[in-house]
Amino acid sequence: MASPTTWAQPEEPAVTQRPQLTDITSKRLIKNCLAVSGGKQAYIDLVNVTATGKITEAGQVKSFHLIETQDGRRQLTYSWKHLGRSYKVRYSFDGVQSWQQELLPKENLAKPVTGRKAQHFARQHWLIQPFIVPMMADYVFQYQGESRVSGRPAYLITGFGKQNEQSWFYFDKERSLLTRWGGKGIIAGTEEYMDYQATHFAVVSGVLLPKQIDLLAENSKFGTITFDTITANQKIDAKIFYMPVSTVPTLRQKIVR
Repeated sequence: MASPTTWAQPEEPAVTQRPQLTDITSKRLIKNCLAVSGGKQAYIDLVNVTATGKITEAGQVKSFHLIETQDGRRQLTYSWKHLGRSYKVRYSFDGVQSWQQELLPKENLAKPVTGRKAQHFARQHWLIQPFIVPMMADYVFQYQGESRVSGRPAYLITGFGKQNEQSWFYFDKERSLLTRWGGKGIIAGTEEYMDYQATHFAVVSGVLLPKQIDLLAENSKFGTITFDTITANQKIDAKIFYMPVSTVPTLRQKIVR
């Protein structure tokens, strides 16, 4: 390994400029991770994943339906009840644009999501990581040094994405598994370092994927994602990722001359 640096607070790795190429150490860490997680070919064969489960944040429990694809598209639908009323909200990224739509208690028009919130949703995946093409082609990785995840030694690399947004990935020093990853996001209107930390794993179509994930903000746990089902390589119509077009007629004002 390259000469390591120990980070006292792993959720805040050093800010660096985008390198021209991925360094050898980062390539080795990713290669080792793929090997212990089922092999590179198994990841290549993982075209998409569809998952269901529950997410707990600030004491509120929501059911979710997640779709992530190898080329970076994703859709996440939350359902929950409050005071006897049913709620349902959908978030989606079509590869270029992020959008959201309230479906219950009343279906509203879909609207674009922008800024840090959109960037975090598009780039920080729960299951499929940018370690193989086509997603990997948008990234350059740089080794940052040694760190710790829940007291265990880990190696840290920073990924610079398509629009130069930064993500970081922590690989367990002993097992080579990806155990923590994240990027800057928005919580309660405030920009925070938001990480995901895998606490349980399960094999899906030959690939070891997270089965349970802790949500972290500034290194403090604020929620948990628990997967009930994870299914690979379902037939998915690409149209579902695109923002629905409004069918409501637009009233035009008559110009009085």
